[in-house]
Amino acid sequence: MTAVGLWYHRIDHAMIWAGNKHQVDPLLLRAVGIQESRLNPKAKGAAGEIGMFQIMPNTAKHWARETNHPIPSEKELFRLKVNANISAWYLAEGLAEFSDKPDPLAYTLAHYNAGPTRVRKWENEVPDGIPFVETIPFPSTRRYVTRILSTYRGSQDATP
Repeated sequence: MTAVGLWYHRIDHAMIWAGNKHQVDPLLLRAVGIQESRLNPKAKGAAGEIGMFQIMPNTAKHWARETNHPIPSEKELFRLKVNANISAWYLAEGLAEFSDKPDPLAYTLAHYNAGPTRVRKWENEVPDGIPFVETIPFPSTRRYVTRILSTYRGSQDATP
């Protein structure tokens, strides 16, 4: 196996481990990782997002409070397994919160990108019969959700 093959094996292993731990499809984690960083564990965003899944420090603090873990340092957030674990946990939290919606995944991805406060406000403004993703008022979040849904649902169709 090449060095690149070993690297992707490590990435896949982290996504499978975190997905199984939090009952989130690893293919969803892969789709989020592709959108967030092109699967780059060393990525750092302009607004302070960290690692492959672009975890915000406040999200890491929220995870630590809710799961009774110490708050991870920036260095720890760059660790692939830590980053994937927090991402999968946060996705699972969103999926649980929006499980009663027609497309809980769209709400969850908007929650991941724009934050829970905004999505809770937006969910009350969706007209009947209109898909939530079409009503997201931030064009960047609408594109983000649409791209991940396309990647994820395409990968599901390709799975034997």
